[in-house]
Amino acid sequence: MNNSAVIAGYGVYLPFAKDNAELIEKLRLGERVNTTPWFKSDAQAKKCGFSGNKNVATLKQAGDSDMNLIYKLIDAALAQAMLNKHCLAGEHVRVYLTGLGPRVDGIDYKSFYNKNDVEDILLTRSISNLQIANMSQDSVARNIARHYRLKHMPPNMNCTSNSSLAAVHLGCQGIEKGNLDLVLVINCSKIKSQDIWFLVSQSMLDSELVQPFGEESKSVLFAEGYSVLLLESRRHRRERNLRGGVCLKSTYMQISASRSNESSWLSACMVKVMNQALKNARLAPEDLCAIIPHGNGSAVSDRAEARAICQLLGEQTVPVLAYKGQVGYTATGSGIVDLVIGHYSLRHRELLVPVSNGAIAEGIAEHLLTDKGAIGHRRQHLLKIGIGVDGSVIAIVMSDSDVDE
Repeated sequence: MNNSAVIAGYGVYLPFAKDNAELIEKLRLGERVNTTPWFKSDAQAKKCGFSGNKNVATLKQAGDSDMNLIYKLIDAALAQAMLNKHCLAGEHVRVYLTGLGPRVDGIDYKSFYNKNDVEDILLTRSISNLQIANMSQDSVARNIARHYRLKHMPPNMNCTSNSSLAAVHLGCQGIEKGNLDLVLVINCSKIKSQDIWFLVSQSMLDSELVQPFGEESKSVLFAEGYSVLLLESRRHRRERNLRGGVCLKSTYMQISASRSNESSWLSACMVKVMNQALKNARLAPEDLCAIIPHGNGSAVSDRAEARAICQLLGEQTVPVLAYKGQVGYTATGSGIVDLVIGHYSLRHRELLVPVSNGAIAEGIAEHLLTDKGAIGHRRQHLLKIGIGVDGSVIAIVMSDSDVDE
């Protein structure tokens, strides 16, 4: 890992926790994220085409793209890295946005099309929300580029569940090739009614019970969230007389999105990606302190991932830590949250074990660790996995490099 990407700073603002410290403390205490019904009533949910109301974890005090909150998280990550905002103005810097930015809500369209008179435009208040100013996803990129005087406009990456991990992968590749010094990944995830529709269409809200790799779970715990992750090249850190840190080495595979719901095919591809990631890092499964899976509670992807992990590990036992049933599943940004937790686990040599919410499926049960509080360990490597309905499969090896320097 001569010039690998190092996690230099990060920040989170979630329904589960308002900052990094609270995230770790609540995990240690075994707390769960609070949820509320998305629709005003069961009647409204059924009118919109659902069998019943859906519970989600929302941010009450943040809008679609709260720029002050974004700036606060970025500045905190820079301060953690002992850098200032001027560092982002360099040529060898890239900023990636993940999430969807400002959007109108599908319910406003539905309210409009349920009317049949042109005059109703003047009477239906929701029509005022259907304006281009509320759909300008580029406005977030423009504001960030202006505020930090970026040389390059941040692209907005939408790769479903793997949006943030895909951006991290691109950043790792740019840093390893020597082209970049700093990479900033920003996620803004706010829920709209059309997101609920999409999850229902993907059979990801089919049960009230949410438990990653659970016997009866057929649902995700849908959540909003903001997060940022700052990566720095090892070379750049050495120029600043800094040593050590948690390095990332990523592996990516793209399969056909039409086959992402084929359990056996997805499982085989995940095994291939995980093995390649370990090979690239010159590691074996027994070198890992833990695996943080995608595991979100959805039946199809969890089943495929459980099979892949069991095949990877064989007779070995490596703790598998699935947090999305406790913290929440931020569709485009949970990857960053998992990396933040992984960073803590490696730097403090401590695994924060998630709490359970139901029986675990046979096979993966011997590996999935739950309800054990905080557990110490002595290993310096961790494997993070991500999968998306777009067909992306990502594995990231995290390594605490302090012992190497």
